[in-house]
Amino acid sequence: MKRPSSELKLLAPMALIVIVAVCALVGSLWVWAEQADSMSRTREERLVRLGLNQMADDHSMLMTPITIWDKAVESTAVKYNEEWVKGNIGEYFQNFVNFEANMLLDGNGKIVFAYKDGNTVDPALFAALQRQTQGLVNDLRDRQNALRAKGQFYNAATNHEGRLIAVDGKIYIVGASLLLSDKKNSPLNAYTPYVAIGTHRLSGDELIALSQRYMVSNITLLQPGQDRADGSASVAFRDEVTGKVAAELTWMPDTPGHTLFIRTLGPVLMISLGLGLIAIVLLHQSQRAAKGLIASEAKAKHMALHDSLTGLPNRTLFADRLNQATERLKRQGGQVAVMCIGLDRFKDVNDTLGHLAGDELIRHNAGKIAAMIRSSDTLARLGGDEFVIIQTDTDGNSAGSLAKRVLEGLTGTVNLESGQVFSSCSIGVAILQDGDIDPAEALRQADLALYRAKDMGRGQYAFFEIEMDATIKLRKTLETGLREAVHNGDIDVVYQPQVDHYGVIVGVEALCRWTHPTRGPVSPAYFIPLAEECGLMQELGTLVMRRAMMDAHRWPGLKVAVNVSASQIRCAAFVTQMKEMLIETHTTAGQIEIEITEGVLLNDDSATQMILHDLRHMGFSIALDDFGTGYSSLGYLSRYPVDKIKIDRSFVSNLGVDPEAEAVIRAIVKLAKALNLNIVAEGVETRAQKNLLRQAGCNIIQGYLFSKPVAGTIIDTMWDNDRKLVPNEPDNDIYAKSAKVVKLSPRMP
Repeated sequence: MKRPSSELKLLAPMALIVIVAVCALVGSLWVWAEQADSMSRTREERLVRLGLNQMADDHSMLMTPITIWDKAVESTAVKYNEEWVKGNIGEYFQNFVNFEANMLLDGNGKIVFAYKDGNTVDPALFAALQRQTQGLVNDLRDRQNALRAKGQFYNAATNHEGRLIAVDGKIYIVGASLLLSDKKNSPLNAYTPYVAIGTHRLSGDELIALSQRYMVSNITLLQPGQDRADGSASVAFRDEVTGKVAAELTWMPDTPGHTLFIRTLGPVLMISLGLGLIAIVLLHQSQRAAKGLIASEAKAKHMALHDSLTGLPNRTLFADRLNQATERLKRQGGQVAVMCIGLDRFKDVNDTLGHLAGDELIRHNAGKIAAMIRSSDTLARLGGDEFVIIQTDTDGNSAGSLAKRVLEGLTGTVNLESGQVFSSCSIGVAILQDGDIDPAEALRQADLALYRAKDMGRGQYAFFEIEMDATIKLRKTLETGLREAVHNGDIDVVYQPQVDHYGVIVGVEALCRWTHPTRGPVSPAYFIPLAEECGLMQELGTLVMRRAMMDAHRWPGLKVAVNVSASQIRCAAFVTQMKEMLIETHTTAGQIEIEITEGVLLNDDSATQMILHDLRHMGFSIALDDFGTGYSSLGYLSRYPVDKIKIDRSFVSNLGVDPEAEAVIRAIVKLAKALNLNIVAEGVETRAQKNLLRQAGCNIIQGYLFSKPVAGTIIDTMWDNDRKLVPNEPDNDIYAKSAKVVKLSPRMP
């Protein structure tokens, strides 16, 4: 049956309309997909460039501890010191800032020092790099001149500049910082400052990490002349001199629009079944795509402003919140508190239980702190174990109350998946009343107060005071001096005899002393914890051990006790180092007694047991120092290869004063004899203490009664006098007088 012609005439226009409508719809969808892909690509390019700039800024910020320093100006602009420049601009930047190639420009822009891959090189090799970084240096000097013109003082935030440049088809992170005095009114400011420049080549691993951080596909480096893949996203780097593209980072961006187009093409082609149904499907899909884009953007923004481990605001968002708080101070007045919170001995948790346990402890404490603050306050994590609180609308009393609550809340035993730890914290508080204060300065003041709290014994809080600046500068001075003293071997080792009750020397204990070139003798109670905190304990301990072994070689048959810190014992190479030093000094292990404190055994781990057993097998004897001051020393004696225990001076000093002290000492002596352990009492200063110890069964003593710590040459004299000492009566301490020994302080860990 033939279709009527009128129906055919009607169907043709309708078919044409349907075809045109479908084509228009498909075309519109394709254009929309291209636009969505373009937006996604632009967003990814912006995020990648933001991440690269942040990497450059972070690297350049790490230069400022070396460049803002009087010593830096004195060793360059005042009188050029090649050794200082190599150790700090060369080696320090390579080892601690991760700059493989570094150079130093004088006030006229001339390269005076070039360093690459651990060696000093010809400055001419850095000519191309100098041209590429000229704009960076000019910007840095212009900024300093502008600050001087305004009468403002520079700081770590203003005295650095970081950028990314391309040279020979490779991309480098470049940091620059002027070598300036750390004092505002220093005469050194009259000199034209040198500028330090460091470069770090962007590696493939860093590009992979950047890709993962911003959720983009693998970023690759595109050399000049290579064709970029169609549809790829890129970040181009141009030559600072010619303006031509010198290198590109490229990757394949996410294509949500294209994906959506493929998914909806089928339904669009079925538009003949109902344009209404297709419209609903398209509306649903478009809404879904829009939500995906918004969620992706929101997630990227959240990641850029929040800490990935705890979800708390990071340093960037913290600075913004603090700016907002200071702006309110300008308008409304009042006070704002900035609190820096540092977990006590957090490094020990990482070293003993692992970084996963450390991360778990960070998350645990972040949750507890967040529950203690108001919704109007801000809690941020700046990195590591450091948190910071911005408390608005407060005063000194309210800030102190919050600090006390946080201290109490974070102090106690925490059950982690990998074990049980005791957690505590220290807090520094800075009260802001001036809205013009720089956020970096506010944070610095809170950091200084945190240092004070830790110096007070940890587990406390302290408010910022003006004189803390001087304290920190003194600490920096002593840290620099200690670093130089350890590096140059300017640490003295003295020895305190251990004698029996007849005065015969049966051993000596090695103790370290340090005299600062300008400040004089520094107490070990200060410089030993300082060495622990600034990472010098391994070198200092090795220096003392080597000296003790060399001196022991002169006293055959005499035990030389050397205290070893927990960080040394936990070093994987410690046993190997001990073997090498024995060979180097021609000393037998039987002459050396290794003293450890209960802190070494605190976590009762198999690695520590194995190290101590290896040392014992080599011939070293092991002594447990300060016995009786811990809460679980008795359990350790049955599991570790201990040969001797030392009764802590706190018990000895109370002999004859506190009846319980004598009872405790008798109990320790009985325990030692039951376990076939030798025993020595330290801190013996009177004949009465000596007699009570002898009655208790302790036959070896150490203390001022027989001798203060003395130089090795004095031990030589004692050795020549048949090793016999007499108790020191008033004005009879001939060895101490000849040795000019400083007051006894805590021993070398």
